[in-house]
Amino acid sequence: MDDCVAAQNPCRSRLRYLPVEQLAPGMALAESLDFAERNIVRHRLPDGHVLTPEDVQQLDSSRTDLVRIVVPDARSDEEIAAAAAFVRASVEAIFAGADLGQPALAALFERVLAYRSQ
Repeated sequence: MDDCVAAQNPCRSRLRYLPVEQLAPGMALAESLDFAERNIVRHRLPDGHVLTPEDVQQLDSSRTDLVRIVVPDARSDEEIAAAAAFVRASVEAIFAGADLGQPALAALFERVLAYRSQ
């Protein structure tokens, strides 16, 4: 994070799904997690929670596969713009034959674009 301060830039972040094996203490959750047993929530970690060693161990023992976390985004403005253009072109290719004048298809296009842009 010090690099962001040195660059006089606000720190950027992105959301990523990581397997539990790649989690480390100090990572922040991008969405809340519930630990349930027999469909009863026993423990909840709120979004934004910074993982502790105990949290990582609990996630590993709970057979959780993927966790959505916030990671620093060190890409340049140009790299971010290129990635966004690539994603948009990919989604436009998927919807090439669709009539985006139809509200339902236009809404679907926007949701797919938003999802793929994460």
